[in-house]
Amino acid sequence: MEKFLLYMLVVRYGKAVANPCYVCHTQANTPYANETTDLELTFKYSFPEEIKKRGNPWLNAIRPDLTLANIPMPSDSEIQAWIRQDNWTPAYISRGQGAYKYFPDVPPLYVYSNQGYKLNPQVVDEEGFIHDPQTGQLTGWRVFKWKPFPGFFPTNGRIDSTLIRLPEEFRTDINTYKKNLAIVECAVKGIKPGEICKNTEVGDFVMPEYYEGGAKHVRVVAYQYPPGTEFAHPIYYLDPQNTYSFKSLRLKEMRYMKKISYADLSQGGEEEEEEDKFFWDKGLVFNLSKNWLMVGFIENKDGSLRPQSAEEMKFCISCHGGIGGSVDATFTYWRKAPGAGGWMEQDYNLTVKNIKDWNYASYEGQIGESLKGLINLVRGEYQLYFAMTDGGDHFRSNQEVRSRISKDPNKISFVLSPEYNILTNPSLINYLDEEGYIKPDLFLPSAERAYAIDKQYFRVVQAQAFRFGRDVFDRPFGVSSGGNSLENLKDVEDTGISLSKLWLIIKTFLFLD
Repeated sequence: MEKFLLYMLVVRYGKAVANPCYVCHTQANTPYANETTDLELTFKYSFPEEIKKRGNPWLNAIRPDLTLANIPMPSDSEIQAWIRQDNWTPAYISRGQGAYKYFPDVPPLYVYSNQGYKLNPQVVDEEGFIHDPQTGQLTGWRVFKWKPFPGFFPTNGRIDSTLIRLPEEFRTDINTYKKNLAIVECAVKGIKPGEICKNTEVGDFVMPEYYEGGAKHVRVVAYQYPPGTEFAHPIYYLDPQNTYSFKSLRLKEMRYMKKISYADLSQGGEEEEEEDKFFWDKGLVFNLSKNWLMVGFIENKDGSLRPQSAEEMKFCISCHGGIGGSVDATFTYWRKAPGAGGWMEQDYNLTVKNIKDWNYASYEGQIGESLKGLINLVRGEYQLYFAMTDGGDHFRSNQEVRSRISKDPNKISFVLSPEYNILTNPSLINYLDEEGYIKPDLFLPSAERAYAIDKQYFRVVQAQAFRFGRDVFDRPFGVSSGGNSLENLKDVEDTGISLSKLWLIIKTFLFLD
């Protein structure tokens, strides 16, 4: 949908003034086939003919009057009661059986009572390890804190936790497990065997050629997780009453991935998904590159979690393993907060400040002297994203966050305000505190906005209308409603990026030829 927005900006200003697409559609972060250089998607619209005829399919965001017309808006008390009900425990108890055959063995992280929310101390320990709530035994799962992908912030409706688990052979003992997790962390951040791995919970060390303990036969491959790596990814409603992390007790979704094999070096080109060979079993599918298995569970109308349909799982496949902006088909662990401080439940800097607006190795490169002056303007990837997007979300729908980005909400974009913006005048930056840490209110919405987004999503659940999109706003966001996303896709061709100043900036800061 961000490409629909870009087209509208070209229409409105006669040139491209924003490009949120580059964070996903870019030069591949890695040389492997499970990332695809798809930068051309920022230049030309390549929608299938069927979509062009039918129009923008994400109607829940742009025309909810069409998809949700018969679903009443819940009251504040109704939505708060809904999001504080537990639908995770029943699914966890039923894991491995029937519809829950592939539900991951991750128990709920939070408990809620009349005292409010807290992390369950029987489940999450001080080092982020997850315990079986019945036996107290370590499960191998571990939560970690990461720098959210640009634009995918809770203030825009997306809030989640992420857990990783390596295969049992990597977990010979707790110290071996910590070392192997550190090796994986550095590997996916691009550190190769023989290079120095820095700022881990086990200190600095030379990257080995093989993992340790029972996994000493498994090769270390830069930019890849070892086969058998698992991720669990619970998605929540927003609840400002949870002062630790803004996460609800109720889940919107539970997502799961398991690495099958190392990816081959890229041969170029993207393989199209073949409909007649699409595999689905109770929510289980292969990702686009077929190096991972994926499973998704989503809310049923009664609020219970159910396996996603084959069509609903294709929503997940489209991002994991087929775009340039990921690393080994993922978006989180290579963005982990460094060191021991990153081994904690994602709190968006509310309780522990350890996320800054840093740049990652995949964005660094060998640059010429002539570019160093420009590079020095960019303190971090968020600064670049906000300037490129003229806002804090892909669709410029979030007016609330603009004042949190810049001390002058009208001075963000270098195209719309070339002499006075957060790139040319960093003193305008309003999302960093005096120590350089990101303020939580960049990530987190006001209570009013949070519950408004929850209410709209609740209506999607009641309509079971996920095929029309899961991104919702606190108000309709189609052009006919005063928003930036097109309903009509006729005569949509060039995005305007290649003819605008934006292309020079993209090439400079993403180190493209």
